[in-house]
Amino acid sequence: MNTRTILAVTIACAATLLHAEFKAGFARVDATPPLGIPMVGYFSKRNATEILDPLCVECVAVSDGKDTALIYSVDDLHLTNPFFKKAFPAITAATGVPRDRIFVHSTHTHTGPADWPRDSFTEDENQLVMDYAKMRITRLADAGRMAIKDLAPAKVGIAKSKCEKISFIRRYRMKDGSVRTNPGIYNPNVKEALGTPDEEVNVIRFRRSGAPDIAIVNFGTHTDTIGGTKISADWPGVLRKTFEEGVGGGVKCLFLNGAQGDVNHHYRFPPAGRKDIARKDIYKHMGRALAGVAMYVWDICEEVPAGKVNGIVTPTSMPANIPTADEIKWVKMFDEGKKSEIPLSGMEIKTLTSPSSRVRKLMNGPDKFDILVSNLSIGDAIAFSGMPCEPFVDLGRAVKSQSPFRMTITTSLTNGSEGYIPSTKAHHEGGYEGLSSRYAAPTGDKLVAAQLNQLKTLKEQAAK
Repeated sequence: MNTRTILAVTIACAATLLHAEFKAGFARVDATPPLGIPMVGYFSKRNATEILDPLCVECVAVSDGKDTALIYSVDDLHLTNPFFKKAFPAITAATGVPRDRIFVHSTHTHTGPADWPRDSFTEDENQLVMDYAKMRITRLADAGRMAIKDLAPAKVGIAKSKCEKISFIRRYRMKDGSVRTNPGIYNPNVKEALGTPDEEVNVIRFRRSGAPDIAIVNFGTHTDTIGGTKISADWPGVLRKTFEEGVGGGVKCLFLNGAQGDVNHHYRFPPAGRKDIARKDIYKHMGRALAGVAMYVWDICEEVPAGKVNGIVTPTSMPANIPTADEIKWVKMFDEGKKSEIPLSGMEIKTLTSPSSRVRKLMNGPDKFDILVSNLSIGDAIAFSGMPCEPFVDLGRAVKSQSPFRMTITTSLTNGSEGYIPSTKAHHEGGYEGLSSRYAAPTGDKLVAAQLNQLKTLKEQAAK
């Protein structure tokens, strides 16, 4: 190749880079299930009897002109590995986006449907669940394709704020030394809360040319304010609707739930005003409060460079939470009708002895499992750190505080559903979440380290 040809190629490449624009697109499709479908999230089976509000699959597509990533938010308790085994290839086939740049998050609503058949469902129920799973996989593929079609030039802005007194630590040390989850308001036997909630609200603004703007809002707490058998997106649905109507101009809002394994809406000493809110309306209060905080910072987001879009997804080996001799003994006592002799109560004894409990499943191993760790980045300023579980607040805080990115959005139940993963400290303290987790105490630390390792790699690649 002569000098003139080399120069021409160099100029052409430079021109391509100069004209490559960062773009963002949005899509929302209805994914409300049929009535009668089994609902999950509690220790007893429920079947949907009404629709309180629709469930959605939402997708934000981002592109640096060369590579595209898809960020999904799904109104669902969780999406499990059998579902993803079918869903990821379908999304890639429909959009051309590779696996390492697909980020699928569940909002964790407890008034959503089962994602995959279960042994505890009837044959007809499992058929209904399977039919719905196929439909929802199609919806995921459709939303990705539509978001890419909606891509428009965009400038990126970020902002942080706080939403106080809507999320609370749900684990308490009791006066007798035990640890209980949700011991009830005004319980006189409570000694102290085991931790503090993360009240940070993160907002990403995509201000687009010739198209409505897009917001991503991130906050972490359990999505379980409604209960019952009415299908609902819970407070994230209210957040989206309130934000979109409040900002106006056709803006679209996608919500990502953060580290929420040990926090929920139960206020131990509710003030007079909070006490007057009926349980059925708490979801409205929470959604409106979060939307208000996000709207407050919307117009003052700080613009940051967009840059390269990148992603990493890797399996990471984690130690299994093998049952102790006492736990196996207690399960046998339960099966023999000696429940009253087991030194546990409430949610702890239910999770220990349920038909699908960790103790029953892991009596014979295995010693470890692989989980998928997922991270995405936009330039060298923004990262999305996805954990395939319900991580405790301290794990999310650790990732955010040590991340090399200006803003790191931590998300739970992303690209998998591995149950609760407490911090090592919380695991040793005991309680329902640690009893149910199939992962042993060091897993929380190992998960944080794996997330940070990927974030460091993405930061290095963004600088090249």
